[in-house]
Amino acid sequence: MNAAQCLLAALLLAAAPGAFADWSPTRPVKLVVPFAPGGQPDVVARSLAGPLGDALGQPVVVENRPGAGGNIAAEAVAKAAPDGHTLLIGTNGPLAVSPALAKSLPYDVARDFAFVTLVGTAPGLIAVHPSLGAATLAELVAKAKAKPGALNFASVGKGSISQLTMEQLNGAAGIRTEHIPYNGGAPAVTALLAGDVQVLALNPTALIPHVKAGKLKVVAQTGAKRSPLIPDVPTVAESGYPGFDASVWMVIVVPAKTPPEAVRRLRTDLSRIIRDPALKSSLWDKQWIDPVGSSPEVAERVVREEADRWSRFGRSTGFALD
Repeated sequence: MNAAQCLLAALLLAAAPGAFADWSPTRPVKLVVPFAPGGQPDVVARSLAGPLGDALGQPVVVENRPGAGGNIAAEAVAKAAPDGHTLLIGTNGPLAVSPALAKSLPYDVARDFAFVTLVGTAPGLIAVHPSLGAATLAELVAKAKAKPGALNFASVGKGSISQLTMEQLNGAAGIRTEHIPYNGGAPAVTALLAGDVQVLALNPTALIPHVKAGKLKVVAQTGAKRSPLIPDVPTVAESGYPGFDASVWMVIVVPAKTPPEAVRRLRTDLSRIIRDPALKSSLWDKQWIDPVGSSPEVAERVVREEADRWSRFGRSTGFALD
């Protein structure tokens, strides 16, 4: 390679990744959130919307479509025009849990979506109302065993990881607690604070302020390993249930048949934004999210492996979503 060719190669590399992004939106882009405003996915979506809009040259509008544990939003995006102008910030529930355990869905993840990037992962927490008198997971399990079916747990909706965390604990610990679904994190937390339910598995950002105020007690983390942000709280696996893992993640997907160049452009811009140290310091530390910004292949693998895990759970326990 001569000097001129070396210079040309260097210029092309310096221009990457934008040099090969030959697609741009022609109107505002919609980022659909499967839960109500104020929850973790909503906060993350709104933090991404501004920088992504700047990168794309078009506004990115966040649209909340709560209901059915996220399935309503997933269906809406699956049926949207595949032109790069509609994105879903998908979570465990609509992309892995419901496909694995629901008898029927109006969408098929493998058929109806193209993966863009894994935004990040976060731990979940199991919190209880102080009136329960349980300071540890062992004490919670003991109280549930003493009165089968007497304890109620809230979730952010049927088919959500919030529900399935507790269903998994029911199976692992041999207990029976009753599920009370709510339409999002805010009403679920309100119910726990009021004592209408005794237990809730949810992301830390919705729970920690109330824990610090002494209104709730965290008994376990639900991920495979402890989060350094709450190192004194053991995981469920450490508390006597090896292999227990109910981590939370967020993935960006678009309708299937979206042009590859649009997926590539969205992935390039989103990955850069997600990995930006400024965004990490201003948002991720507060939202307890470990940012990733992966390739589409990594995002797809995370969703597929999670769906496989919940499928095995369903087969071994007989659990299914109505």
